[in-house]
Amino acid sequence: MSDERVIDPEGAYIWDGWGTCLSWWANTGLGARDDLAAALFGLDTARVTTSGREIELPGLGLNIVRYNLGACTWTGGSAMVESPAIVRRKQIETYYDGERWNWSADPNQRSMLAKARDAGADTFEMFSVSPPWWMTVNGNPSGAEQGEQDNLEFQYQDAFARFIAAVARRARDDWGIRFSSVEPFNEPSLTAWHARQNQEGCHFTLGAQEAVIECLRRALDEHGLGDVLIAASDECRYMDAVDTWQKLTEGARRLVGRVNVHAYEPDEKGRSRTKLREAVGEETPIWQSEYAEGEPDGLAMALSISRDIRYLRAAGWVCWQPVEALDWGLLDGEYDDRTPNPTGGAPGTLKGEVGGVNTKYHVLAQYSRHIRPGMRILKSGHTNTVAAHDPSAGRLVLVTVNGGRKRTVTYDLRSLTEGANAARVWVTDTIDAPAARRYARRPDADSQGGLLTVVHESNTVTTMEVDGV
Repeated sequence: MSDERVIDPEGAYIWDGWGTCLSWWANTGLGARDDLAAALFGLDTARVTTSGREIELPGLGLNIVRYNLGACTWTGGSAMVESPAIVRRKQIETYYDGERWNWSADPNQRSMLAKARDAGADTFEMFSVSPPWWMTVNGNPSGAEQGEQDNLEFQYQDAFARFIAAVARRARDDWGIRFSSVEPFNEPSLTAWHARQNQEGCHFTLGAQEAVIECLRRALDEHGLGDVLIAASDECRYMDAVDTWQKLTEGARRLVGRVNVHAYEPDEKGRSRTKLREAVGEETPIWQSEYAEGEPDGLAMALSISRDIRYLRAAGWVCWQPVEALDWGLLDGEYDDRTPNPTGGAPGTLKGEVGGVNTKYHVLAQYSRHIRPGMRILKSGHTNTVAAHDPSAGRLVLVTVNGGRKRTVTYDLRSLTEGANAARVWVTDTIDAPAARRYARRPDADSQGGLLTVVHESNTVTTMEVDGV
């Protein structure tokens, strides 16, 4: 099979970057590992210990880091209520228990936050999954008794906003971390957040969201953080985000500097993504701020990236947990979640190990190592190809995922160049076979008169770099 893809610079937009959330994996001893920081946030080849042996991995160069602001505590006399289903790894320690500040809390996440910065990450966002337990209606940071009920006590709406602003100010002044954005909600419209959930969570009605957004803008400004934007509302699905955005008051929408949304709605034809972009408009940026699934090969992930860029025109793309069990991570995580919840004091360091590397680690490398922050995203003429241009380097990057039969693709670059430029090529096979390629350099491909022709084998992700464009 063969087809043609016309690369068009009209309507190009700026790419913010690739990222990951910290949260559960960094809440364990993995948060102290330099090798993971190098692999995830650096661009050099990293030596990572997996299952007791060292392997070499290409650094992903993730530049966006989302830090999870915690809601739990284990100080003496705490009246916090724990869900019977939650495990310690999914409980993040808060800095304020209602009586005193504890800035030594959450050491593992903060450790990885600093390591990510030192490895090259430059864009930081703080997000809240639940208000601190003592601000909730039932004292349980997993949610209200019923999932459709708000769990932030009405009287603490302003205190919640001030808590977020205080931590952001502390991070800037004492941690050397400047959060460029804060997100006060996580999937707020879901009714899944209830007292028996296996993680932190909180339902927010629309009115509660509007009130917190207004309080948060005021609190950030009062803390000297006028340059920190508010992201909202981090809904689970694209159509949830459409509904929330359209129902927010105009005043609340003006206070939102970026719309965040998760990619848990397949939306194979891109209709929901297109509706969200149309609802938000072109002036407000959108990030896909959380993506995960349990398929280790990376094919579904690559297709989702392509749709987010083509239809949503996302300026940033973030994976949920890079180290997770059951093939949900880029790296396979091994955790002892059978350990009972701690009582009567703070727990020790939680154990976490890296058991192996999923193919989707290398698939993400095909994108993140080549499409870098500040590049311009162009129209590619096809859903499964992402095109980006670096004006300063005169470089064009094309990344194509092919989940079907072998095909020959001609890329029409004549709107950018009519020269005969060689294309450097890398490929990852999403199949698991003895000779499968993992971010492997392939022979260069030649273009003639601005036409670049490349053969894509089935179940592959291919990256092409063309200079002199």
